[in-house]
Amino acid sequence: MGLLDQADSIGDPPQLDPNDKSRLFQTVSRERSSLVGYLKIFLPIAGLVVLAGIAFYFFTIPGIGDSIRPQTELDLAVRYHLLETQGRVATDITFYKCDGFTWAKADVEKRPDIPNPVLQLGSYAVKAVPNGTNAWEFTSKPIEAAEKPAPCSAL
Repeated sequence: MGLLDQADSIGDPPQLDPNDKSRLFQTVSRERSSLVGYLKIFLPIAGLVVLAGIAFYFFTIPGIGDSIRPQTELDLAVRYHLLETQGRVATDITFYKCDGFTWAKADVEKRPDIPNPVLQLGSYAVKAVPNGTNAWEFTSKPIEAAEKPAPCSAL
């Protein structure tokens, strides 16, 4: 007799004992303790994952004096302010979060072709105080060569 040949006598399947609890799905449907056991394991793990997410969020938000990535409007406004008021083109700007305002250190193009000593300086400190939605009041001053201003310092 081959593997795929049918047996000549097909009988009824053997009867299952109703008291036998080795069948998983029937046991789970009859027993309430298995659901409680799963919840006892799952809920503490889910709670730890939520707490880890909250802790990660709390420790990664920038504090006062930390470098931040500004809104595009603020970046463009600082560049426009330096170009219009100081006549300087900003090349690289680093923004810092402060209490109630944003402080920026802007590197600008040096102008060695013009003898004015202010145009030989390569950095400006800019203070941007919010004034409504996407509007700021700016204060800026050149940073002298030996001067190393701290972020959020007064201008």
